[in-house]
Amino acid sequence: MSVLQFDGYKVTSMEYHRNTNFETPKEQITLDPKLKADHEVNDNHISVTLSLTVGSLTKKSIPFQVDCSVVGSFTYNPEEDKSEIGLDGFIRDNTVAILYPYVRAIIATLTTTSNEFPGYIMPTINVRQVLNQQNED
Repeated sequence: MSVLQFDGYKVTSMEYHRNTNFETPKEQITLDPKLKADHEVNDNHISVTLSLTVGSLTKKSIPFQVDCSVVGSFTYNPEEDKSEIGLDGFIRDNTVAILYPYVRAIIATLTTTSNEFPGYIMPTINVRQVLNQQNED
C-alpha cells in the first residue's frame, strides 16, 4: 500500500464560452491559465477540488473562455509515511499534481471540439510552483 492512494476523480463542471467580442489579433494569442485548489480532510480521507480558467470573455484578443473543475478523492495512509512528510505535505505536493493531467485533457478536448479555433494544449507545469506564485500575486 502507498502513503497516498488516489481513489478517483469526478468532473464537477466544464464549460466552453466563445468570446463574441473577439477580434483576430495580429500577434500570437497568449492565454494565462488560472488554477485554484481547495481541499477538505475527514480523518485520512482527502477531497481536493482543482479548478482552472483559461481565456477571457472581456479581452478582445482572446477567442474563448474555458472553465473546468474536478474533485479528486484520496486516502492518506500514515503508517506508510516512513519519510514523515505528513498529510499537509502530500496534499500540497501530490494531490493537485495528480489531478492536473485530467483538467489539462478536459481543456484540450473542449477547445478542440469548438471547431472554430485551434485546440489549446496546456503545458506541463510544476503545479505547486504555479499555485504558490498565484497566491503571492
